[in-house]
Amino acid sequence: MKDEPKKELTSETQNITGHSRRDILKLGGFATLGALFGSTYSVPVYASTKISSNNKSYDEPLDIVFAVYNGGTLLDFAGPSEIFHRLPNTTVRYASLHGGTVNLEFGVEYGNTERLTDIMKTDLIMVPGGSDLREAMSQEYLSQIRRLATGARHITSVCNGSLALAAAGVLKGKRSACHWAFVNKLAEYGAIPVEERFVEDDDGRFMSGGGVTAGIDFALRVAEKLKGTSNAELTQLVIEYDPAPPFNSGNPRSAPPEVLAMINKKLPGATQGLARVPGVK
Repeated sequence: MKDEPKKELTSETQNITGHSRRDILKLGGFATLGALFGSTYSVPVYASTKISSNNKSYDEPLDIVFAVYNGGTLLDFAGPSEIFHRLPNTTVRYASLHGGTVNLEFGVEYGNTERLTDIMKTDLIMVPGGSDLREAMSQEYLSQIRRLATGARHITSVCNGSLALAAAGVLKGKRSACHWAFVNKLAEYGAIPVEERFVEDDDGRFMSGGGVTAGIDFALRVAEKLKGTSNAELTQLVIEYDPAPPFNSGNPRSAPPEVLAMINKKLPGATQGLARVPGVK
């Protein structure tokens, strides 16, 4: 008897979009992946057509505004941006006080932002954190955040961006996450500090992520709530978010004593959640 030929799983197995790997290679590799899964300029077609939902609200248009500023941290909004851009029927915008280019942490320039004053309303506003919050804590910036938050269905932040929301008076009596080094500063603005990677209040009207990398977890949780579990899981797969950190030192609860001593020297008050950055009194 002859052995049955084995199936070529590596080349013909259908992926979640219904296209084989061979098809993708024929059509241009990574360029095709961009077309299939969406990019800044296109709706992720397969996320919206292949995945059905019993909840019609998942198909409603979603407008998201990242309120960026000079001194902000790129990864705080780059991670969530990667996820939000891939959700069906979702528009992602970037706005700053004066529009144009903002100068982020480490000299990174991020350009072509809209002016906050030109945005009349948004479904979801997101305030990222930063190493310098002087602009983010200015009355000019806070007044725009307060204005947009009033009409937004969802008010969100990543890292110490929640301090700006709190300073704007938006988080009074609300539970919120923050970077572990600054989380207890929230209480000084009337918010309720919560040392978790993702926090929500008022059935998701307020959603926040902890420090920097928590922005990806945060965004996936937001995606699940607003666009359904399947769309969130598909996006996680597309970006291959499968973390396996090489060290167990990402939080004071797990970091070794010698590392904690180093951070306390570098950022006094950090392990008590009371570290300060420029702009925060």
